[in-house]
Amino acid sequence: MRGGTLGFAVKAAILLGLEACATPPRVTPGSDYREEWQAAASCFSRANVLLHEGLLDDSASDLLALVNAEDRLGKPLLERLKTLSEEGARHGEAAVALRPDGVEGHLYLALNLAIYGLTVSHASALIKGLPGRIETGYGRAIEIDASYAAGGAYRLKGKFLMSAPWPVGDDAEAERALGLANGIAPVRQNWLFLGDLYFRQGRHPHAIAMWKRACAAPVHPETETIDAAVLELARRRLAAASSEE
Repeated sequence: MRGGTLGFAVKAAILLGLEACATPPRVTPGSDYREEWQAAASCFSRANVLLHEGLLDDSASDLLALVNAEDRLGKPLLERLKTLSEEGARHGEAAVALRPDGVEGHLYLALNLAIYGLTVSHASALIKGLPGRIETGYGRAIEIDASYAAGGAYRLKGKFLMSAPWPVGDDAEAERALGLANGIAPVRQNWLFLGDLYFRQGRHPHAIAMWKRACAAPVHPETETIDAAVLELARRRLAAASSEE
């Protein structure tokens, strides 16, 4: 667990508890589970493609800046991501309400909430109860079917825990989750995330090894819409690492 003050921990715990006061989703009589989760999946897919286009548009060349490029996304892009992820989350919430035991609803709700989390401040995310809602979403998806979407729930868990600030982030659990995701399907993005995690820990040789595996990994149908972007991001990291040696 990352460092911080006790006072902040108490405040964070209080804010996280606010998620229990969230208004339940409205499900109309004509709502259909399949339509709802597919709409949530479509919103996430579009947002994810836009996110990766934004990462590739970043002109940074040093390794630290490349790894932390999500912190520098421009306001116009963040607004588009926010609109898409809010819509996706509404569909995801409806899907979960319609079928609480459906893996698709839980996963795509959590994925949209994770994208939404990039568009707001840490304080706002806590007030909205985002960390708890995201953890609940991928947690239920893992319980129902961890293999779904090529281990998508474990991949999200790993990315979320390695990126979230204290008191939510957990590097050890993030590494474990990404390892489990790789055990299901070693997609290119898993290796990129692991490389970034190791780099932030100062384990640079391990990071380079993971980015090389990201470059060597075959295209997986589940992540093919962003595969080329992830490959380029891994290549840029390796080029920066080589130039900084």
